[in-house]
Amino acid sequence: MKKFLKIFFMAIGSLAAVAILAMAILQISKLNSSYQLDRAREQVANYSQYQFTNGEYNKLKKSEKNDVYYYAADGKRYVFPTVETYYSWFRQIQVSDVNTFSLVQLYETPLGGNVTCRPGTLIQTPTDNNVYIVIKNGHIRALSQDLLNLVYNYNWKRYVISVPNFFFINYIVDKPINDLSDFPEIPKSITIDQDKGLNK
Repeated sequence: MKKFLKIFFMAIGSLAAVAILAMAILQISKLNSSYQLDRAREQVANYSQYQFTNGEYNKLKKSEKNDVYYYAADGKRYVFPTVETYYSWFRQIQVSDVNTFSLVQLYETPLGGNVTCRPGTLIQTPTDNNVYIVIKNGHIRALSQDLLNLVYNYNWKRYVISVPNFFFINYIVDKPINDLSDFPEIPKSITIDQDKGLNK
């Protein structure tokens, strides 16, 4: 009987230890998830707090046709393919306020390509149900709806920019983001030159 009780209490003790360990692991997991969510939301806050410099404004030039170009560090001009792309970088400056130059003046500088949306921008194209977050230099990753709901508090649709199919080719689709720990760093300050890796 004593042997049985000894085994019984040892078993109870082992179960209690396992339960305590499981609770500790669960608590650590919750704390880690909470940290990851706070970090992801902090990145979204970084996106909304972005401020461009005066030097960036001076690199903008508009044509007589209202096309807006960014004059980059590589000596080329990059066009904003859509108004939404432009405002992802310069939401405080109306297109009408950009200095206008003649086509002859503008075309003296070779065309380098298109500007892609600022890192942290959510984009979607009409023929693809996925919502993507821009990482850098046009690289994008799909975000699951669960993560969108979690990080953007169910109002993520108001942040999404629609990219026409014929401009979606400017983007490079990387692996999707399925976990909070994989949510990207969003810079609070970045230039188009830096985004394209053109700074010397």
